[in-house]
Amino acid sequence: MGAPLPTGTASAGGVFDLSKCAGAKGDGVTDMTTQLNQAWKDACSSKTPAKILIPLGNWLVGELKFLGPCASPVTIEVQGTLKAKPDLASFPSGMWINIFQASGVHITGGGTLHGQGEATWKTKKPGDKAFPDSVVFSQCPNSGIENVHIVNSKGFNLKAVQSDGFKVNSVTISCGLDGSNTDGIHIAKIKDVSITNTVIGVGDDCISVGDDSVGVTIDKVTCGPGHGISIGSLGRYPDEKDVRNVAVTNSIFKNTDNGARIKTLHESPSLVASNISFIGITMDNVTNPIIIDQNYFANKPGASKVKIAGVTFKNFKGTTNSIKAVTLKCSTAVPCQGVSLTDIDLTYCGKDPAAKLTSICENVKPTVGGKMNPPGC
Repeated sequence: MGAPLPTGTASAGGVFDLSKCAGAKGDGVTDMTTQLNQAWKDACSSKTPAKILIPLGNWLVGELKFLGPCASPVTIEVQGTLKAKPDLASFPSGMWINIFQASGVHITGGGTLHGQGEATWKTKKPGDKAFPDSVVFSQCPNSGIENVHIVNSKGFNLKAVQSDGFKVNSVTISCGLDGSNTDGIHIAKIKDVSITNTVIGVGDDCISVGDDSVGVTIDKVTCGPGHGISIGSLGRYPDEKDVRNVAVTNSIFKNTDNGARIKTLHESPSLVASNISFIGITMDNVTNPIIIDQNYFANKPGASKVKIAGVTFKNFKGTTNSIKAVTLKCSTAVPCQGVSLTDIDLTYCGKDPAAKLTSICENVKPTVGGKMNPPGC
């Protein structure tokens, strides 16, 4: 009979150090999945606040199930590089780091969470199920992530769902353009979210705000490449709930397909997206700097029933490579209400020297004030 599989961790002062596990090797080859899952179980059962330490090195793991509830808050300090196995079969739940029903979990440490998605992106075919997301917080109130790098996720990089009080600060997320459907940060069914001082470059939305998101602050975010910061898409599922009180401020978009975007689907359920603001925004070679698209996908005959109300676009500056600098295409069923454009100063940087910037407005009468380039509609 072979030796038993090494599991446990050595604890000193509430610190569960991965390198102290039996058989631990941070060589990027040795599978440390069992040891790290056991470290979580030990830390989660601690009656005092605990820390899981992932020290310098390259630590290879498969699916991590960090399941609560826990006896006390847990900090995961990533100093080295935690690497996901490159194959899809190692993630049967569709998640790499699955943090579930655990309050007060924080990831920090200055290290890297590397999804190794570059090995799988090009294998995806139409109709394939979504690739595994890198970090998922679900039902984890008062949790967050700070001062880490998330690299090359196979699917979404970071998700937070039903995790009120979630905070993201000083995080960098990078996938490049080859990673399709690799949203940077996706939130939904959540209240009181803060995303600050974060740099995101991905193959889809830098940040997507899903349904039932209330009280979201996004400040000092740099987005690019990517598809911008999006409210939505909304109206995909019949049980969706309203989105309200979302503020995006002091942020920069570089070489993105979109900038400030709200998107809803045709034939949607009836819901409301309200009190949304984009203020103090800089655009650098952005294709659609300001866009409301209530024809998203445009694959059904019925109009969107998502009512958009109370939207502010203010203090925009920078460049766009498209003459359609402002596109507000609202629903024929529930026209947008209370949309304002104030001090929008964009310059064309495309290939046509004679081009002039324009605004397009459908089923909306925006209030226009201050300097307007392009002219309002």
